[in-house]
Amino acid sequence: MDNQKSNEGSARDIGREGAGSSMGKDMGTSGTGKDMGKDMSSTAAGLHQSIDKAAEAAQPVVDRLASGAHAGVDKVSGALSGASQRMDEKTRQLSEAYRHFADTGRDYVRSSPATSILVALAAGFTLSKLLGRRH
Repeated sequence: MDNQKSNEGSARDIGREGAGSSMGKDMGTSGTGKDMGKDMSSTAAGLHQSIDKAAEAAQPVVDRLASGAHAGVDKVSGALSGASQRMDEKTRQLSEAYRHFADTGRDYVRSSPATSILVALAAGFTLSKLLGRRH
């Protein structure tokens, strides 16, 4: 009990705050339990108002971010759609070119079979010489 103030034996200081032991009166409250409840309610109300203000201030920012994200997704989607269409077109073109090449080759073999056999033999001989040197 070294931390307590002494009341130096005077009876007039009994019951006054700051004189001797305060007996729990100066625990940071402003009075009775009703007053503490009112203080807590007003503090909670103030916090709710602050949260509402912050939410209202953040809403335009959130809206701008969401709008930008939507625009970005739309832009990427459009680019992918365009790329997909171009790939489809190139695939169609390559298929047509292959069919044309195959048809032309068949027609050539039918019209001149001897020349076709000589070209095939020359190509086979050349490939065997090129691939045979690897051993």
